[in-house]
Amino acid sequence: MKRSLAALLVPPALLLGACAAQPSPAERPYSEAEIKQFALEMLSRSSLSHEDYEKIRQALMNPRQRMSNAIKDLDSLEQPAAKRG
Repeated sequence: MKRSLAALLVPPALLLGACAAQPSPAERPYSEAEIKQFALEMLSRSSLSHEDYEKIRQALMNPRQRMSNAIKDLDSLEQPAAKRG
């Protein structure tokens, strides 16, 4: 009787213990070099023509302009155009 009672109580206790475990720490963000390396690896695995491959590779290796998702950057670009028209 005691063994069957113990067998019934142990699995829920283990389940609750696992739920109470500390969460794993957050992963660090990827560096620019890691992102560039990953992009180059994905590019090398693609089935692009040689011309397209070289264009994209050059764009990855030598970026000409800064890309931004900031709204303030878009607003600053639109204001001079609105003043002209």
